[in-house]
Amino acid sequence: MVSIEPVSFDELPALAALYEELIDSKTNLDKMAESFRWMQSNPDYILLGAKDDNGLLVGSLLGVVCHDIIGECRPFMVIDNVIVKSDCRGLGIGRQLMHHIEEIVRARDCHYIMFVSAFNRKEAHKFYESVGYSLDAVRGFKKYL
Repeated sequence: MVSIEPVSFDELPALAALYEELIDSKTNLDKMAESFRWMQSNPDYILLGAKDDNGLLVGSLLGVVCHDIIGECRPFMVIDNVIVKSDCRGLGIGRQLMHHIEEIVRARDCHYIMFVSAFNRKEAHKFYESVGYSLDAVRGFKKYL
């Protein structure tokens, strides 16, 4: 059984280890802690963790509610850093994470959720389609600074 709940400060080292699977690079724990503290003071940042029966972090995602100023001015959510530990994939953990964040989004009256996924992450794309997301007729752009 997996539980979905906010990530705690004490779990940051485990989260950094998960992120290593995602980006194949180490995370600066000091900067992570600083960012985490700031996020905790802002209710528009939602960092969810999936925990196994032993309370170990096996998945995570970050959602950010963005306020909009067009049309009905409903907020939207951007999702990033979606990861499930490689040996736990295929167990429904990612599905639970996405379902949980969608409940939060609905409660906040968000108009939509959006995210980007690297072109080469074909398995992730299949997963996103399986939980109801469709490839939109838009192109994502990034500029690393």
